[in-house]
Amino acid sequence: MENKNYVKNRPRVVNLGCRLNFFESEIIKDILVSKKINNTIVVNTCAVTNSAVSKSINEIKKVSKKFPNSKIIVTGCASQIDKKKFRNLPNVSKIIDNKVKTESNSYTLSKDNQFNKYKFPNFNNLISTRTRATLQIQQGCDHRCTFCIIPFGRGDAVSLPLGDVNKRLRNIISLGYKEVTFTGIDLTSYGSDLPGKPNLGNLIKRVLLDNPNLSRLRLSSIDPAEIDNELLDLMCYEKRLLPHFHLSIQSGDNLILKRMKRRHNREDVIRVCKKIKKLRQEVTFGADLIVGFPTESEIHFSNTLELVKSCSLSNVHIFPFSPKENTPASKMPQVDEYKKKKRIAKLRITCDEVLQKLMQEKKGKKIKVLFESTNLSYTDDFFKVKVENSSNKRLKKGEIIEVKVLSNNEKFLKAIV
Repeated sequence: MENKNYVKNRPRVVNLGCRLNFFESEIIKDILVSKKINNTIVVNTCAVTNSAVSKSINEIKKVSKKFPNSKIIVTGCASQIDKKKFRNLPNVSKIIDNKVKTESNSYTLSKDNQFNKYKFPNFNNLISTRTRATLQIQQGCDHRCTFCIIPFGRGDAVSLPLGDVNKRLRNIISLGYKEVTFTGIDLTSYGSDLPGKPNLGNLIKRVLLDNPNLSRLRLSSIDPAEIDNELLDLMCYEKRLLPHFHLSIQSGDNLILKRMKRRHNREDVIRVCKKIKKLRQEVTFGADLIVGFPTESEIHFSNTLELVKSCSLSNVHIFPFSPKENTPASKMPQVDEYKKKKRIAKLRITCDEVLQKLMQEKKGKKIKVLFESTNLSYTDDFFKVKVENSSNKRLKKGEIIEVKVLSNNEKFLKAIV
């Protein structure tokens, strides 16, 4: 049991933003604990929207007020883009460069850390009880979408070479993980900076060949413009690649996609989804979608609604457009905030209808689940599921179990084992 002094002095990490930030925050937490860096709070900031930046600032002010005797260290995209703003916040003692925020000596040196070369986090000392592991294999982005500030916070694209991927993957598997997710800022650009320019599909083939005991692999967000034939074949036929793919779509209208400076159109997305679904029926799709991009009309927005229905997008992350200073989109004619809110509400209803339909189709079926808890586990195709253990069999966290779906509510499947 923790004593009061330890609870008071223990290091803390406040995470904001994307899945990659969460992964990095877990690494940071492990560094603070293993190095016994107490009385320290690290705030891992996000810059994806103006709201995310404001929330980052508010979190720093909040922890400064609640823990006045603790040292506050700030890192992440928001502080990377505007160091001066964050350095001047109360009790902030240090800004750590995004490139080295998962390096242990970044938290033991006294000055701000600023480096040109990105350091991929090392798993050697990471111990976790999570059932799924995340392995970052790519960082940064070479593209310049008109709405996006993230390349200025993360830098240009950098890839982890195959040898390092395999080494870290074997370490993860040795810790008992059954499932691994490959993640990155622009995951599908993997290899563009490496000798020979190996693509993501080639990496996956090699990794699965070199690691026969890796039975479950997921991918984080995929750019439709970068799905080549090699990756598409894997998505269609490779059973060890789990049947849920999250696509960075952003809009279902071709004119808006062009103004966003995206490199795909709606027909590309429909073609990919239809082909995969035809060859691998169990596949489901998620997506990132932006609502209220400058100049978006009701007709443009209706094309996004139709794309959600046409591709049965069941796990959708919806973002209201937020103009980021110094991006081209911030200088375009903006959409009224009231219209944005109405469209978001309408899009949520459409996405919920698709989700409900897909969940209802599972009633009575037997499906596989990576068991985490009876209150929240995930199916192979990434539906949330609550598991009733009617047999009183001891269910082990991280175990692959087969369950029978009984029913569903708005967000969960209800199943029995």
